[in-house]
Amino acid sequence: MIKLPVSREKEKGAGLSPHELSVLLEISRVITSSLPLNNMFEVIHVYLSQIMDYKLGCLYLKEKSRFNLKAAVGVDEEIFTSLSNRAGTNFLLKKIKATGRPWRSTQILGADQIKKHPFYVQVLAPLGIMYTAGAPLRDGHRILGSVHLGRAAEAGDFNEKDMQILEMVTNLLVPAIRNIKIKQISWQMDGVAVSPNGQKATEPDSNDNGDEDRHLQLLGSVSSVMARELRNPISSLKMSFYSLARNFTSGVMAQQDLEHMDRSIKKMEKTISFLLNLSRDLNLNQEWVDVNELLDEVVQTLRPIMDPDVVIVKDYSPLPKMLLDREKMHTVFGNIIENALDAMPGGGRLRIITTENQGRVYVILEDTGLGVNQQVRDRIFEPFVTTKPDGVGLGLTVCKKIIGSHGGRIKLRSNAGKGTAVCIDIPVVT
Repeated sequence: MIKLPVSREKEKGAGLSPHELSVLLEISRVITSSLPLNNMFEVIHVYLSQIMDYKLGCLYLKEKSRFNLKAAVGVDEEIFTSLSNRAGTNFLLKKIKATGRPWRSTQILGADQIKKHPFYVQVLAPLGIMYTAGAPLRDGHRILGSVHLGRAAEAGDFNEKDMQILEMVTNLLVPAIRNIKIKQISWQMDGVAVSPNGQKATEPDSNDNGDEDRHLQLLGSVSSVMARELRNPISSLKMSFYSLARNFTSGVMAQQDLEHMDRSIKKMEKTISFLLNLSRDLNLNQEWVDVNELLDEVVQTLRPIMDPDVVIVKDYSPLPKMLLDREKMHTVFGNIIENALDAMPGGGRLRIITTENQGRVYVILEDTGLGVNQQVRDRIFEPFVTTKPDGVGLGLTVCKKIIGSHGGRIKLRSNAGKGTAVCIDIPVVT
């Protein structure tokens, strides 16, 4: 059961009905899914339209200095193009961009002024839209984009509750938008060698370690920025989550939804940790560690998420104590074992082997899971390469960096449908 924090301040979400809170919980579940952006916005509309009366919905994202329309509901292709081309005349969008807070159109201009405005005359009036409201996708002090809703005159203006709900939805959307931007950066970097001064160079040779180092150097810089910026939307998401939890206190299904949201927040915080490990040199806090005991500790930590049909086989050899960063190596073993468990959804066997040979300690983790094909296997340690539908693809990249900082090596062999084996070897320090 989740223990919820107590706040003396008035919580956002107060005054919302159980039905409205239930719909917002469903929206949060959609946002934490792996749906493409257009489909995500359409599904959000299906839920949001149950608790808000509006005719038009638009999602704008900031690219360089311009806000571009990325998704819309309630419009055909021709109107979508019109909304996109005339975004520069959208007075509501300009106000949100300038102030970084939610607005209704009638807070900016009077009804008579709105009817004379070019954006209303050219775009809204042909759609039968009179009232509009928008809220920013705010990442700390930066504006990532904006969500706008439009109503016909007979529906009346948006009220304070409408604005509250809209702001909560945009707060929930921010981490998803940030994740999309991270993936876009990875696509732009894929297959391109980058020189130290940031200039694009020639296509890299897959065996050229210099190109790989430059690639990771650029990724480290990007990751540093992404990690800092992800922290703010996570805080906003927590605020909305705890607000919903405080006001939705009954029912088994509600509790399950809240626990699902709590796990999603923890997953995003784990991603931030991975990004930070990629973005800086690792300062090792080394101590003498019994590797066999550490592996037992990791397995015990992961017991709650293990399929009951997974069998763990421990084939340990006596090992000397190793001078390691215990916390970071716990992350390495935990990530690899968790990957193995994910690859065996119907059960299987995970064999953990430890041995020592010629001054090096070897840890081998073999599963009987789904395995990976050659195309993925050859790039498995590269950032943003993953076989998981909801994976980010940073775990093994971070593992390789941590093991390398200990003077070790990591290798993987796998065949689709035949399981995977990961071998880690680290020199014994005397």
